[in-house]
Amino acid sequence: MGMVKINQKSYEVPELTFRHSRMMEQMGLPVEGMMSRNYLFSAVSAFTAIVAKCEPEQADHLVEQHILGGGKLEDIYKAYAKAVQESGFFKKLLHLDRQENSGKKEKPGETEPVKKEEIQ
Repeated sequence: MGMVKINQKSYEVPELTFRHSRMMEQMGLPVEGMMSRNYLFSAVSAFTAIVAKCEPEQADHLVEQHILGGGKLEDIYKAYAKAVQESGFFKKLLHLDRQENSGKKEKPGETEPVKKEEIQ
């Protein structure tokens, strides 16, 4: 998928999947907030734990050291946002695939109501 540099070390960014969504949720990042800057710190922390394959406490330490060493939080967040937008799972979950096809800007978590005949 790509690479992200955190605290002077480069990490490969994996394809984000359902397993990662559960990890992010457990770390305080709700699905409806995945693309919201209101959850910037939670997103960066969870994403760092995923790419560095470490516990949340270690991820927080890496991010803190990254900032203290002159790195930018925004760089990690941009890599996170790109990974979400490129993930097949998250494209479907957040309806990002519809945005690409229609050019319409929907907010993540906003969906059209399901029609009764679509359920059957």
